[in-house]
Amino acid sequence: MADNTQRAPKQEMRAMTPRGPGHGMHFEKPKDVSRSAVWLLRYLLPYKPVLLIVLGLVVLYTLASLAGPYLLGVAIDDYILNKDLAGLMRTVVLMGLAYLLYTSLQSAAGWLMAGVSQKALKQLRADLFSHLQKRSLRFFDRNPAGDLMSRLTNDIAAINQAVSQNITSLIADVLTLFGILAAMIALNFWLSLAAFLVAPVMLWFTLFVTKYTRRGFRELQ
Repeated sequence: MADNTQRAPKQEMRAMTPRGPGHGMHFEKPKDVSRSAVWLLRYLLPYKPVLLIVLGLVVLYTLASLAGPYLLGVAIDDYILNKDLAGLMRTVVLMGLAYLLYTSLQSAAGWLMAGVSQKALKQLRADLFSHLQKRSLRFFDRNPAGDLMSRLTNDIAAINQAVSQNITSLIADVLTLFGILAAMIALNFWLSLAAFLVAPVMLWFTLFVTKYTRRGFRELQ
């Protein structure tokens, strides 16, 4: 009896001890990504002309970014190896203009996209606040104030970053990827094919890092 009595508090303490970071917390998963994207698109449609301008700027600064490495190859193959100083200087000037154009267009696209996202999310915050004003007292009893504040601050801040930065970066990266692939195949098909062999390994490693990065972020949160 004495052993059981002494053992019971220890078992209770072990049961109350957290089993690891984030234990007992509930992490929500997206319920309907496509529906959420369409819902968010309603706030961006009023700024469709500006978004088209941003898309055009993204295409242009992507082409400018691809021109830099191409001109570098021309400078090495055609002018440095042949010791053509005049041709090398012309290529250097063209490279400088390409990178200057890239930086300017990228800054302009980021500035326009930031303005669109701020205006759209201002309306989103107003709609959410108006929605909360119409909820009953029972709703606020069931939902902790911290969760509601997180919706109004952290979640909207994440949407702001996705709209203002991640979308344009994604489009630019995809265009850059296809541009690099086209240039590689045009220059040397077999060498390009050899480079493609490491793509599955890179994809696996990216998925591996993403999986554990997401887990670490949740534990930190």
